[in-house]
Amino acid sequence: MTRTGRLLLLLASSCLGGPVLAQSVGSLVSGPAPSGGKDAPVSFTSDSLSYDKNGNIITASGHVTAVQNGQTLHADKVTIDRNTNIVTASGHVVLVQPGGETVYADHVVLSDNMKNAVMKFVAARLAQNARIIANGGRRYDGKIDELSKPVYSACTLCKDDPRAPPTWAIRATSATRDLEHKMIEFRNATLLLKGVPVFWLPYMTEPDPSVKRQTGLLIPSAGATSQLGAFIAIPYYITLGKSADLTLSPIFATKQGPALKADYRQAFNQGTLDVRLSGGRDRGSFGSSIFANGTFDINENWRTGFSFNHASNPQYLDDFSILPNASYLESNVYLEGFGAGSYARIDAQTFQGLVASVDQNKLPIVAPYGQYHFVSQPDRLGGTFHIDVNAFNVMRDVGTNTRRLAVIPAYSVPFTLPEGIVGTARLQLDAAYYNADKLNQQPNYSTVQQSSIARAQPYGAVMLRWPFIRPTQNWGSQLIEPMVQLVVSPVTGISDNDKIPNEDSLDLEFSDANLFSLNRYPGIDRLEGGTRVDYAMHAAWYLPGGMTLDGLLGQSYRFHKDFVYLPASGLEDNASDIVTRLVVAPTPWFNVAYRGRLSHKTLGNRMTDLTANFGDNRLKLSTGYLYTSTNPYALYDDATQSEAITLDPPSSYFTSRKEITANIATQLGPWSLSGGLQRNLETDQFDEVNASAGWQNDCFGVNVIFYKRFTSFNLDNGSTLVLLQLTFKTLGTVGFNAL
Repeated sequence: MTRTGRLLLLLASSCLGGPVLAQSVGSLVSGPAPSGGKDAPVSFTSDSLSYDKNGNIITASGHVTAVQNGQTLHADKVTIDRNTNIVTASGHVVLVQPGGETVYADHVVLSDNMKNAVMKFVAARLAQNARIIANGGRRYDGKIDELSKPVYSACTLCKDDPRAPPTWAIRATSATRDLEHKMIEFRNATLLLKGVPVFWLPYMTEPDPSVKRQTGLLIPSAGATSQLGAFIAIPYYITLGKSADLTLSPIFATKQGPALKADYRQAFNQGTLDVRLSGGRDRGSFGSSIFANGTFDINENWRTGFSFNHASNPQYLDDFSILPNASYLESNVYLEGFGAGSYARIDAQTFQGLVASVDQNKLPIVAPYGQYHFVSQPDRLGGTFHIDVNAFNVMRDVGTNTRRLAVIPAYSVPFTLPEGIVGTARLQLDAAYYNADKLNQQPNYSTVQQSSIARAQPYGAVMLRWPFIRPTQNWGSQLIEPMVQLVVSPVTGISDNDKIPNEDSLDLEFSDANLFSLNRYPGIDRLEGGTRVDYAMHAAWYLPGGMTLDGLLGQSYRFHKDFVYLPASGLEDNASDIVTRLVVAPTPWFNVAYRGRLSHKTLGNRMTDLTANFGDNRLKLSTGYLYTSTNPYALYDDATQSEAITLDPPSSYFTSRKEITANIATQLGPWSLSGGLQRNLETDQFDEVNASAGWQNDCFGVNVIFYKRFTSFNLDNGSTLVLLQLTFKTLGTVGFNAL
């Protein structure tokens, strides 16, 4: 028989004034008063029940559960004084609100239909494993808890020693817990780390851990930098409905400021908007910045968007760590569409230079820039048709102004030959019309000032691969694959290059990645013509357990000598340099990747890109080495309006680049350590070094980050960053840094 059944049997058969008891309890258990009213009924169960007729007191003992107005009370013993409508509960008391909020206490006195309460030795379990305990408390109207000497923490207690202090806790003189608005306010609050006081605030608020967004103060950040001096930032978060918010962060510093940052975010049904504004006193004048971007869906195929980024000066961005070490800002507005095998976009772009070596007048404005790309479904032969169309207008105050319309149709079809030979045939036409003025200025430095010219370059290519695969029972499979490609195209020469502005083919790096490309230049403003043969040997060994060895050795031979390439580019002679690639991964926790280029005459090293990775999550090591025999950036550093870029570059072009990088990271239980460096071997100096150390458990994390840049940026003398980050579960992150 259930406890409720025993209670009803007791009411029916009691000899202590049975009719009176039945009537009295009946009014509590099943009275006609509406739910939520002053006399709302109480339904409860217990192991035993007694009634003091003289005192008009009901006592329920043993596993008592009482429910009124959606609130539930559990206790070892409950007494109800029907004269005063006061309920007293003792022993393992649990109060559960309609929303699920739960409070534990040793002793509770309830009144006003269990909406008001006086509690002794209170404990509450919140969301995200958070807990709050207090010596005592009062509840008002079921919505407000006033707590005396509370302690709050989101840390799990030690299983071996539950009385040991948690990793962190907030101890306060008093606290107010607003159950309706989901806020907790602490007065005279002290932050404890392992029971040791480390920080004090006269007042602080904390959203209930169940709340994802709540208006209020966020944790301040403080520190010192060489630019700002000592500083403090006090962010305030404001919710603006269900889909928008605003964060205001005033910054006060001893050397600069004050300043204010404002971050606004909003989500729409069909898009998002993010605006970050800042402004303040910096180096004797007003500095400001704006970073805004938005994306909006028009329908399932089309969307539009924008980004607008601007700063009053680069020093302001660096001083207030808004966007340090950035060399330029880009803004754009666009419309793009997606279809079956197609993509279209039209946009406009502007740039703002942030380094002293970049003249704003030389930076381009691109408006408009239109693109269309299409790839067809395979036809009966398995071939696919491609077409790329683009048009742009590039404008500069100082420098070449370019208008270009380009159409690049292409068709490719796969085929097979006897003996397992696999082939691909390709046809492509690179056609473009150019109209340009001020060609004699950067970045072209041509011998003519303006031009209007059209050019069409057809390509035909056939590529053959002959894979030989040998599977073995215990040693995986082995692959040897000769590869050869014949490319036929008219010889372009260089006579028209002075009339054709170069906007997309400024940087050429010959490697295995573009060995079989029809045009080795990254764009079409410079083209490679003539007939040539590309050939390579590809070999691989795929071993059990994911072990892999993969390598390629290739070269190209042109039947004419092309003067379109710079010295030491690897393509200036009939025979190209030899390109190589090797990937060795003997285990899942170790791999080496090498890409290189060797002189076809001396086998001397002209380019090496080497990376190695070792370890797993417990310990990771990575290192890299980069070498190039030339420095192409010297072409544009040294060129002036009277010095055209020719096939006889300045001596600085032949200065090699050598650098190494190394990084290490380890995870040992709650500890994480990492470090890294980049060193320029040509100058025998470090470019940068960094290190970090962290510790984290289920509720707290601490990270110390160190970063030092030795190279000059924007005419500075390098920079140093030391950052301390403390992360408290449910509270947020505190940052202290020095620069």
